[in-house]
Amino acid sequence: MATIEQLALLGGTPAIERPLPHEVWPPPADEAELSELAAQRNSDISIKGNSGPIGRFEADFLAFLDGGTRFAVTFNSGTSALFAAYFALGVREGVDVVGPALTYHAALSPVFALRGDVVLADIDPGTRGLDPKALQAALTEHTKVITVVHQWGHPCDMDAILRIAERHGLRVLEDCSHAHGSRYKGRPVGTFGDAAVFSLQANKAVYAGEGGILVTSDAQVHDRATLLGHYRDRSRDSVLDEELRAHWVTGFGLKLRMSPFNAIVARHALAAFPARKEARHRCLRHLGRQIGDVAYLEPVHVADHVDMGAWYGYKPLYRPEALGGVPRSVLIEALRAEGMEVGAPSGPRLSTLPLYASRENPLFPGTAKKGTGPRHGSHAERVEQHALSLPTFTNWPEDKTLIDQYAEAFLKIGRHREALVRYAAGSARRPTPPERQQR
Repeated sequence: MATIEQLALLGGTPAIERPLPHEVWPPPADEAELSELAAQRNSDISIKGNSGPIGRFEADFLAFLDGGTRFAVTFNSGTSALFAAYFALGVREGVDVVGPALTYHAALSPVFALRGDVVLADIDPGTRGLDPKALQAALTEHTKVITVVHQWGHPCDMDAILRIAERHGLRVLEDCSHAHGSRYKGRPVGTFGDAAVFSLQANKAVYAGEGGILVTSDAQVHDRATLLGHYRDRSRDSVLDEELRAHWVTGFGLKLRMSPFNAIVARHALAAFPARKEARHRCLRHLGRQIGDVAYLEPVHVADHVDMGAWYGYKPLYRPEALGGVPRSVLIEALRAEGMEVGAPSGPRLSTLPLYASRENPLFPGTAKKGTGPRHGSHAERVEQHALSLPTFTNWPEDKTLIDQYAEAFLKIGRHREALVRYAAGSARRPTPPERQQR
């Protein structure tokens, strides 16, 4: 006798068989990486310049960008690298930086540590990055820097953004922390702006555990960024400007350098990147095809002229009107019951966070800043409220069966639309379960 299919949320059998977690990242180290880490432990555990694995990683990373930039400087985190970049680009009190309304907070928060201010502009619904028209409207007489974030791996409209920057004499900083290996019209992201930063935190496709790298072709940006985070050997040997090099003993007072152990991990991750990228593309192309007919999902848009590089999660938008108005939190609850690793993307709109909304800079009490309240009806709000975050599947063809089961879970929800609507009506009278944010 055939068993009547039910949603797992209502007592049925889950569509996905593999236990969680489905995205295990970063991958385990191989013997070559472990051996190099052990050897470094017994040779030099605190490199002061950029010799050894730090210098090799920086050289490898410039090659990874097709030689599109001249200089690379490592830091102990992507946030530190962004801090150095903003400093090097001239952010200070009285300077505005325009950036996207929806992104990870650290893309722009170092501006406040320099007493600068942030102006938020809406995002493009296709790229999920800074919208050029919104950027143009957000410019102020104090704007000096535009921050471009290639959100979730999709490059921004760099042609339009660079035209605006050139017309107004503005500097461009690319935050490529989600976009290792991404390309815009064949050219690597990170090679368009006056400076670019890649986070190397553990969730990234090229990871150091903790770390970041700044790249630029501007010698002054290189020198100032180096002196902000490095002193003695690195500054003495690398800073080109004689007046700036006079600070080599102290730098500008901070030590933000990367450890050689992190550089070794990053270098091995970079070497493994091409194969992992190709596997991710195969996995996510297959996922996109499998869920393309799910009426309540808006597929991830990838423009013809871009390469998504490593991706950074798979983030379709939910169309609640196609599922009887069921709240996203209930959909996530139902998908998790089916065995799916799913949530809402991390990072709300920046204007909802006190650091951005406040009229006072908390780092410098008494220092006023603009503060930005949430804008309703924006593209940023829609993406924030409707995006789903799925794993960045990396193992092909091993993950094919799992991906097919994810697709089946989505289709199963659609087949039982009315049952889920009834469940949601009942759950509206109960406390709302957390959506649990994904990376």
